[in-house]
Amino acid sequence: MWIVRYAIAAVLIIALLGFTIQNSYQRVIINIGAKTYEDVPLMFVIFIAFCVGIIFWFVISVVQYLRLSGQLADQKRKLRNLSEELTTLRNLPLEETEEKSGEKS
Repeated sequence: MWIVRYAIAAVLIIALLGFTIQNSYQRVIINIGAKTYEDVPLMFVIFIAFCVGIIFWFVISVVQYLRLSGQLADQKRKLRNLSEELTTLRNLPLEETEEKSGEKS
């Protein structure tokens, strides 16, 4: 599965590079809030957008990793508690069984 993920990432990066090389001479105007930037190379805009996307992806991945680690820790704690309970139940004396067998005799 990781091979497919890396192959898709490689294809996307190659496509991004091809697109930027074909449009390397394009100039654009960028409006961000009250600021206007004129005569900005399109290649620079694409690169900045790509970097912002990677940072956004990284933050989302870290949050998801932390959430899943918390869930895993909770599950391990529940498993440990259930294992201890099972061990306790297995070690209970068999008094009830002996009493019932004594009544039948």
